[in-house]
Amino acid sequence: MAPTTLRPARTPTPLAVEGLPVWYFVLAGSLVASFDISQQFSPAHPAVAALPLVLAVAHIALWFTVLSRRREFIRSVWRSKRARLLAVLLFAVRLGLQLVLTKALDENAPLHSYAHLVMGLVLLVLATAGAWFDQWLILRTLNRHQEQTEER
Repeated sequence: MAPTTLRPARTPTPLAVEGLPVWYFVLAGSLVASFDISQQFSPAHPAVAALPLVLAVAHIALWFTVLSRRREFIRSVWRSKRARLLAVLLFAVRLGLQLVLTKALDENAPLHSYAHLVMGLVLLVLATAGAWFDQWLILRTLNRHQEQTEER
């Protein structure tokens, strides 16, 4: 019988945490902006009034299919303090834009008829960039923590 040599147990090296795809944040931003965009175009095109509902259904469908493996990570991104701050910031920006556009522009101003479109586009950009940046901060922290534990 040959002597057996003991080998140290190999610990699997943790992989870097992968974030959500960029298209998810564009979808989330469009969901935030969909109310204002639908308000802008629903008088001329009544089917556009269903845009928020359609985007919410698409978001939920993707939640249970394509993004099912990353569901826990999505929850942690949206439950962070920065995500709550982003929601409050988006609300304040929308309210501020509505007040500014209402007060600064009268009925005859050319931008008055596009007030909802302006608000929707601003919210789309802010929500998309804010949520992506929040994920970037989380991933940077997680990956740095993993690198530090690997060095030890």
